[in-house]
Amino acid sequence: MFYFKDKFIIFLAFCLSLLFYSCETTQLDPKATLTYNQTQLLETIVEDEDPITKENNLIEKKDKFFRIGLLLPLSGEFYQIGKSLLDSSQLALERTGNQNLKFYIVDTGKEDQLFKNLAYLMSNDVDLILGPVFSNTVLRVKEYLDNQSIPIITFSNNSEVSDRNVYVFGLTIEDELNSIYEYSVDRGINKFAVIIPENKYGNKVKDEIEKFHNVNNNSSSQFIFYPTENPDYYKIAREVSNYDERKLQLDNRVRLLKELQSESSLKELKLLKNKDTLGELDFEAIIIIARSFSELTNFISILPYYDVDPKNVKFIGNSIWGKELILKEPSMKNSYFSSLDLNARKKFEEEYKKIYTNNPHSLAALAYDLVGLINSLNIEHKRITKEILHSNLGYVGINGWFRFDESGKVERKPIIFHVGSEKFINKN
Repeated sequence: MFYFKDKFIIFLAFCLSLLFYSCETTQLDPKATLTYNQTQLLETIVEDEDPITKENNLIEKKDKFFRIGLLLPLSGEFYQIGKSLLDSSQLALERTGNQNLKFYIVDTGKEDQLFKNLAYLMSNDVDLILGPVFSNTVLRVKEYLDNQSIPIITFSNNSEVSDRNVYVFGLTIEDELNSIYEYSVDRGINKFAVIIPENKYGNKVKDEIEKFHNVNNNSSSQFIFYPTENPDYYKIAREVSNYDERKLQLDNRVRLLKELQSESSLKELKLLKNKDTLGELDFEAIIIIARSFSELTNFISILPYYDVDPKNVKFIGNSIWGKELILKEPSMKNSYFSSLDLNARKKFEEEYKKIYTNNPHSLAALAYDLVGLINSLNIEHKRITKEILHSNLGYVGINGWFRFDESGKVERKPIIFHVGSEKFINKN
């Protein structure tokens, strides 16, 4: 659902068309739906299209269709991501009932065919492109379409590939970090330890956090980088907690107390008996920005063994944390993380699963939001330009609020979720 300034009628119509989860849904055969008839997969490239056919196609376009290029990995290593995004796009189109939208699908998994497919898209005079998913493919598409004015809305979350024609629709690490730090500092947490991968992405995280500290002088972070190949989680945990030095402090203290043999020293020895280290940690919270959920679970299971106790230190993360498996980790209770709207997305996932019988990829809801937005803008404006996308108020979809910026950035306001006993709790 999307909101426009002073456009209540459009908003109401769109809400009625996209609030699919409030209605009972029947099982659909995707190949029998409206979306199948409005979809063309570019499997065979036509080198020389008949001029009369091309002219008729352009007349048909002007009379009726708003044409959308979908650039998705439908073969190769990431075909499941592409299929889920395609299914989600078709589901959204089915729900809108808009017969004026037509998909032209390019399989970006076939890298050697990419430029030929893009040429064919251009020959069909597409109005807007959704995709690709990965940064390297986005850069190739930008290279080919550099002189075109067609808006490209990618599913990437890498803000570095954005420009005046290319919008990054995924949740960026910049928005996540700002959300995490603002929420934490507002609650009196100012000293952080940050675990990040030792690569370009980790350096970007570090740079963004340092920008925050330049504005908020009372806060500070220490960074612990971990290798991206075969990380030693135990070694990293020891480094985070300064375990070896604090263990040595404890051993030295115990040795001194034993030598003293006084009543007070014996009492202190008794207190130190069950401790592994001596001295407090020099941070109040630990932020874990891992590359995958499996890396995250390794960190959160090992850190407590090295005196990083979740009872005393707040554990914080980003959207990778948003899997229900983390609810089964006892040590994670009352930790928190940033994410898009998990509650609304869950309703979407339930509806998706009814139709396609499997769970959608985490990016699938982005495709659903985009097709819904295009439908609403098409109803109101017919043609969709960059100027139309740049609404001052922005829009609201199942992933929450977002706004297109002229720079190509898509601004978002991630939600903070706390890890409860049985569910994630929205704290915004």
